[in-house]
Amino acid sequence: MSYTIDTSQPINLNWSATGKERIVQNVFNLISTFKYEVAYNRAKGINPAILDKPINILEAAYISEVYRVVDEYEPRATVEKVSLSDVDDEGNMQFKVVIDIWVILILLKLMLKKLIVN
Repeated sequence: MSYTIDTSQPINLNWSATGKERIVQNVFNLISTFKYEVAYNRAKGINPAILDKPINILEAAYISEVYRVVDEYEPRATVEKVSLSDVDDEGNMQFKVVIDIWVILILLKLMLKKLIVN
């Protein structure tokens, strides 16, 4: 099932989120976080070296980083599409990220984990 994340919209964290809601929330956090911001995992997040680049280079670099961080840190989701949705007067860019959540993969991973533990 596909979900669209709009970086221009604030997210209200649900600390009790589970299932698909938690995965979407995790992806939003990943694509909104820069490297060195996460204590004890400084490599997690978007590479800040992409900042202050020309808009066309920044757009391509951010899109690439979104695919990378989601693939690396949230394997339950797959990025389907990333598109630039807006640039404000100050140059802040907003994106729409479409992800797909593979429920069957989640179940298979849980089953494998259970088999390995036992």
